[in-house]
Amino acid sequence: DHKDTAVAIGHMLGIVDETYSDALTGPELDAMSDGDLRKAVLTHNVFARASPQNKIRIVKALQAEGQISGMTGDGVNDAPALR
Repeated sequence: DHKDTAVAIGHMLGIVDETYSDALTGPELDAMSDGDLRKAVLTHNVFARASPQNKIRIVKALQAEGQISGMTGDGVNDAPALR
């Protein structure tokens, strides 16, 4: 979804607050190094317009930081991120 929509939904779900107040988009993730992404996943709970490749990188970055993650997707192309 659009970044603003994702933030609004995250707020309704209680995963967007003063500490985690913004979302990152797929293009923003594409521009990040793996090291920058590892830092970003610790300060963001919501990711918008993320491609399946972005989702894989997010999950790997969270795992590298010892975190557990959950994700949603609307198609079979999202399945690789679930491994």
